[in-house]
Amino acid sequence: MPELIWHDGEIFPPKEARCSCLDRGHLYGDGLFETMRAYSGQAFRLPAHLERLTASADRIHLALPTTDEELQTAVQKTLKESALASAYVRLTVTRGVGGSPSQLNASTPSVIIWVRPLSNYPAELYQKGMSAVLAEARRNEHSLLSNLKTLNYLDNLLARAAAQRAGADEAILLNTSGQLAEAAASNLFIVADGRVLTPPIEAGILPGITRACVLELCAAEGIRFTEAHLDVGQLSAAEEAFLTNSLMEVMPLTSFAGEPIGSGQPGEITKQLQQAYRRLVDEETSA
Repeated sequence: MPELIWHDGEIFPPKEARCSCLDRGHLYGDGLFETMRAYSGQAFRLPAHLERLTASADRIHLALPTTDEELQTAVQKTLKESALASAYVRLTVTRGVGGSPSQLNASTPSVIIWVRPLSNYPAELYQKGMSAVLAEARRNEHSLLSNLKTLNYLDNLLARAAAQRAGADEAILLNTSGQLAEAAASNLFIVADGRVLTPPIEAGILPGITRACVLELCAAEGIRFTEAHLDVGQLSAAEEAFLTNSLMEVMPLTSFAGEPIGSGQPGEITKQLQQAYRRLVDEETSA
């Protein structure tokens, strides 16, 4: 059965899964989520995703009803029952049903795992690269929700929708200080003077799992890299740029605000990291 929902210990086809209309995730966006990609039936870097989820839950005073080990088992079980080798996996935790808006501990949290066939990004995007425009929204690096992947995701969705209306693939968000933060659905990297640069966590960005992998790979591949505050001019003047998330992996960014980045083609460092990332995936999921 290719698409399944695991909900608080039981597995259902999506049409049979049910959750309350009074769940705080629906009412207030009170919850967290993780998006993962499965290769050969295994969720890549699952422990890192669960570590981020646990840290985020602590930040918003959400007591997870399961341990990391139990969540890992649930993800693996749902993937196995789906029989999907390549899959999209979303893990959602809400604070559950009940309680007034100010009562953060009045509910029993609910856990949902959604496994479905992966819809790959078109192959031609990796060959020509994505285009991006500057988003109107700003990432608030001072927010209590900064760095968290919460169900309050509308800024991201509106930014990407606006970019697509403008004929671009992605939107680049600044933070409230006017520095580059991240894209609507991905982390941002540029290459300048042969060095890979990416905004630091304190710029208000999500600490992406794929972002961390790329920094590991830069070290392993002998590519110079730095986390640094960046501005729009540095993106426009970059030799290369690329985006990362768990589903797209390493995606070239070849156009910004209607102008080419560098040559307007995927750069050599970007291609090197694409290949290194795929080797890493193969090493970690081939067992």
